[in-house]
Amino acid sequence: HTDAAPPTRARLHPSPRPPALALLSRPPSSHARRMAASALNASSVFLGSRVATPSTRRASRSKRASKVAVRAKQCEESDLMAKYPEGGPVFRVSIDCTMGTNSTGIVMKEGDEGRPEVSAIRPGGTAKNKLKIGDVCLGVTYTELVADPNNKTLNWGTPQVGWFDTEGEKYQVSIAAMETNSTTLDMIMFRPE
Repeated sequence: HTDAAPPTRARLHPSPRPPALALLSRPPSSHARRMAASALNASSVFLGSRVATPSTRRASRSKRASKVAVRAKQCEESDLMAKYPEGGPVFRVSIDCTMGTNSTGIVMKEGDEGRPEVSAIRPGGTAKNKLKIGDVCLGVTYTELVADPNNKTLNWGTPQVGWFDTEGEKYQVSIAAMETNSTTLDMIMFRPE
């Protein structure tokens, strides 16, 4: 028989917080830091992906209130095809995105001139065997909903497809234009040799 006192709560849990909360306050492990860094890597974007942080949630709420409209710089398909004629390293590709732009499997990064460049193609994506790593997007289709008095069934507007030239545009705007497509993603690409 020992005369030692039974352990007290202070000896079992040196933190004044309950054990579950004490675990949450620990610094993240190196694995957790690597995972967070890869999820928030701004140099590449998986089409259709969204990463929400507290600041972006606040910003999106304030944008909704101000009703900011962003329009893509529209250009005619014939003008774009004349500027970037097919042949050699320039080609046109049509990719199914009926299941959303995530289903294409395309991962983009900002290229040397600010244009979207393919950095990966995920297995099982609809872009498999159509694009290669390093392909650069010169032009892309976008879909815009426009008011149409003849449309009696679609309350939100009639979808209208246009072309967007990525030259001189911000990378994020080009990606946003790509993400508006809902059935087919058409692109004019350049393949460096």
